[in-house]
Amino acid sequence: MAISIETVISQGSWRDSVRFVAVVVVIGAGGFVGSAIVNTLRQVPGTSIRAAMLHPRDIGVPTVQLDLLDPDSLRRALTGADAVVNCARGDRATTVEGTRRLIEVSAASGVRRIVHLSSIAVYGGATGRVDEAVPILPQRSGDGSYAHWKADAERVAISSSTEVVRLRPGIIYGAGSTLWVHDLALRIRSGRWATFGSAGEGICNLVHVTDVAAAVASALTAPLAAGEAFNIDGDTAITWNAWFSRLAEAIGVPPLPNLPPATLRRRSKIALPAKALVRLLPPSQRLFGDWLRAAPAASEVALFGLAATYPADKARRLLDWSPGVSLEDGLVDCARWLRDQRQVA
Repeated sequence: MAISIETVISQGSWRDSVRFVAVVVVIGAGGFVGSAIVNTLRQVPGTSIRAAMLHPRDIGVPTVQLDLLDPDSLRRALTGADAVVNCARGDRATTVEGTRRLIEVSAASGVRRIVHLSSIAVYGGATGRVDEAVPILPQRSGDGSYAHWKADAERVAISSSTEVVRLRPGIIYGAGSTLWVHDLALRIRSGRWATFGSAGEGICNLVHVTDVAAAVASALTAPLAAGEAFNIDGDTAITWNAWFSRLAEAIGVPPLPNLPPATLRRRSKIALPAKALVRLLPPSQRLFGDWLRAAPAASEVALFGLAATYPADKARRLLDWSPGVSLEDGLVDCARWLRDQRQVA
């Protein structure tokens, strides 16, 4: 019998190790991960949460407007804060320079600890068993990729005089996930998605958003966590082909066809320029829009074939954290949310 995600939050083992934190500012609190963190921190007695967002809205806790690139709004948001959780998303400037300004203002404001949400993307194309001893991507000139932004932001965090804990989650899924649940379900339901043979046999390192939030709660007070980086991963490492099939089953779609890797590569090569062309056409002429939306980008093809796992042994040891949401319960959570979104019957 599936348990509710609310039960995992209220009964999770992380609660035993989390100590009192007076005022926590959650940056990016209105997003998928940020809202889950707010929901989890509500369970910590005596903790006051301040939700910081670029465009504040009501999420049930006090909110404040925050632009990471604006030192004045940072100072206002961090006044009186004991700790900060940074799960903001954006472009390179927000990711890297925003982190730099956050750390500078935090140090001046007396913030004790920052929990910084990074990503396993910082390891780039490393394969095999990738633990925290594996080097992150090197600094590079130019704008770079998302993975390089996250690696550069970590380098900024390492140089801080304030306590910074860096969390590197895997593929974050769950109710509210646009990328790996909502949009993937749309692609599956289009009838144009598939499994991809050997090209889809890379490891999909899923971690439920509730478990990520629990890791954040633990990282706020874990005494040995300061200055450390932690992989945050679920207990079930499955292939990407298996994830596509399991999500299809959860939303009531028949078994997916298999697309040969060569066909997948051909489609991915034309997908990006074709999508750009389609956006220039009037809606009535977008003949292949559905097909193009379902075609994986080259970066996705590389991810779907990446044979890497990211053990969270260090987080279990130093954060006293372990994942509590099984894949089965996570899929129930996703399917329920998609029904609420009227995306599935």
